[in-house]
Amino acid sequence: MTSIMNPQSLPGEALEASRRAAIISGLNANLANLIDVAAAAKQAHWNVRGPNFQGLHTLFDTIAEEARAYSDLCAERAATLGGTAHGTIQDVHEGTALTPFPTDVQAWETLVRAFRERIHRTTEHIRGELKDLEDDLATQDMYIQIVRGLEMRGWMLGAHLT
Repeated sequence: MTSIMNPQSLPGEALEASRRAAIISGLNANLANLIDVAAAAKQAHWNVRGPNFQGLHTLFDTIAEEARAYSDLCAERAATLGGTAHGTIQDVHEGTALTPFPTDVQAWETLVRAFRERIHRTTEHIRGELKDLEDDLATQDMYIQIVRGLEMRGWMLGAHLT
């Protein structure tokens, strides 16, 4: 039996309104963290100094671009589910679960360690959302994609520390 979706219905409409609101809230929390990650990556990109400057400068810029793309996925998923995305600077300041990134640091090793920790905290936060998404496989799949990408970048940063 084929089910045809009403063109005016929202994806995830089979979810109860309270459940959809909880998922949207989680998406906005991760949106704040990912915007924070993107901004911190640019901070590191602009300021990193050391013998492996070029590689880290490029890697931090790549991470910033990817984090912006991941934040876009979260924002658009929230809107797709009928919510609104909360991505202003004020929203991020109030909503991020991440500690402030060091701003007066140029030492490559300090920045790499701080950023790896930031990636770890972000992926742990997303994993916390993942375990409760059996009823929303699209959001679950999106989060898996984000975790996979962030963990790869964390591994690349760690390669600089060995």
